[in-house]
Amino acid sequence: MQRYLVIITITASLLACNSAYAQSQPELNAAADAEYQKADARLNATYKKLLAKLDDEGKKKLIAAERAWVAYRDAQADFDADAAARGGSMEPMEYSNSCLELTEARIKQLEKAIEED
Repeated sequence: MQRYLVIITITASLLACNSAYAQSQPELNAAADAEYQKADARLNATYKKLLAKLDDEGKKKLIAAERAWVAYRDAQADFDADAAARGGSMEPMEYSNSCLELTEARIKQLEKAIEED
């Protein structure tokens, strides 16, 4: 339930920020994807920072964990988007919003690992 509230909040924020422009759904989809892409870039930077701090065994385990996490992110986002808007024009936006939420959570996990290392 919390995930859907976050997705709704993100969607509402995008709509509020852009309501003056009366954006079409494709434009909202693109805006959601752009926000996710920014978070993904932050994730990659954080991942590289952590990777640089690890020994060979730690690097091997982080790489395996990240591959598994990416598969999870994609599957979960697909499920979330399907549940929210199966086949509808909002489905890409819902997918991006889910990816954004999951990516921000992953960034926090990696940042915590950096601090603890």
